[in-house]
Amino acid sequence: MIKRYHYARDVEEALSLLAAYEGRGAVLAGGVDIARGLPREIEGLIDIATAGLSGISAADGGIAIGATTTLEEIRTSGTVRGYLGGFLAEVMEHVANWALRNTATLGGAVVSAHPWADIPTALVALGAEVRWRTEERPERAPIEELYGRPFRAIFRRAVLTEIRLPRWDGDFAFEKIARNAGDIALINCACGLGLDAEGKIAWARVAVGATPFRGTRLPGAEGILAGEKPNPDLFAEAGERAAAEAKIGDDIRASAEWRRRVTPVIVRRALERATLRVTRGQ
Repeated sequence: MIKRYHYARDVEEALSLLAAYEGRGAVLAGGVDIARGLPREIEGLIDIATAGLSGISAADGGIAIGATTTLEEIRTSGTVRGYLGGFLAEVMEHVANWALRNTATLGGAVVSAHPWADIPTALVALGAEVRWRTEERPERAPIEELYGRPFRAIFRRAVLTEIRLPRWDGDFAFEKIARNAGDIALINCACGLGLDAEGKIAWARVAVGATPFRGTRLPGAEGILAGEKPNPDLFAEAGERAAAEAKIGDDIRASAEWRRRVTPVIVRRALERATLRVTRGQ
């Protein structure tokens, strides 16, 4: 039961408040996820919306995005639209609707990491690095590694500060199937690739999510692509491998059988679009 609401002036104050609550406090930025409900043990909310964690900038050939930056700020950012041909802005266009994007934050999407969410799938494919602060020190980890830990427990006593996206010599594309434009995914995927001087695939990234499990990379599908020249048969094979490799199940939105049937299709489409974007950019 919520007993107190705090406005943290900076990260240090937010960390101090979290420590005082001993795991019974929760950080709030956009508040979209908290509006859905909180664990019963939470007694205090700590608002970090004005703690100086918003902003988008170029960094080491990629981009750095502050944790409290809203999804709509990301979608409309010139810096983001200049990164990988606007791939991340394209992803944001698929997320919810204008009203929610103006409230929801990137940090909130990373920490909540719902199985059906689009953003974790894209960030995993991009190899995003997540940065956060504890009372003891700043920490960082690749997002895939973070999701392998009990990350929600980590952020009961830590504040996520920034998400960094690396430079890629290639391009990415995102695909999603949902009941309507503003709905959550029935399945989604993000694929990227780069070409060498001979036109062969130098690297490939394939991530599938909302299966109904959180987005994860599929190294088997990536291995099929590496070293080969892009072609429809190759992409179809990679899609079939993705369907066999991904963890897929049933939920109230879709059956496992349906998801296995459509996975090869959306992976193939994403790879075709990523290839087209790469070749146009050369």
